[in-house]
Amino acid sequence: MAGLLDVIAWIYYAMTEPSWIPSQFHPFLHGISGFFMTLGSLFIVPIICLVIYDITLYIFRLTGSACETFTNALRARQATQPQQSKLPINGNGSTPNGHAPSEKTQ
Repeated sequence: MAGLLDVIAWIYYAMTEPSWIPSQFHPFLHGISGFFMTLGSLFIVPIICLVIYDITLYIFRLTGSACETFTNALRARQATQPQQSKLPINGNGSTPNGHAPSEKTQ
C-alpha cells in the first residue's frame, strides 16, 4: 500500500512542481493545482449521491411491491369471507342516515 501512496505522491509532485518554473512560484502553483484538483473531484460527489439514491429507491420499491402483494392477498382473503354489514356510527350515536343504531331502517 505504501508503494501506491508513493506513486500518487510522485504524480502529484510531478504535476505541481515542474522543473522549468522557478521555486518562488511553487506555492502559487500548489494553490492553483490544488484548487483545480478539488474542482475536478467535486463532480464525483453528485454521481455517488445519485448511485446511493438509486439503490435506496430500488430497495424501497422492492419492499413496497412486496407490501402491496401482501395487502392484495389480505383483501382477496377478506373478499372470500362472508361480510357482515356494519353501519358507521357518528359521534352522536346515530348513523349517517339519521337513525339510531337500534332503529330499523326501511
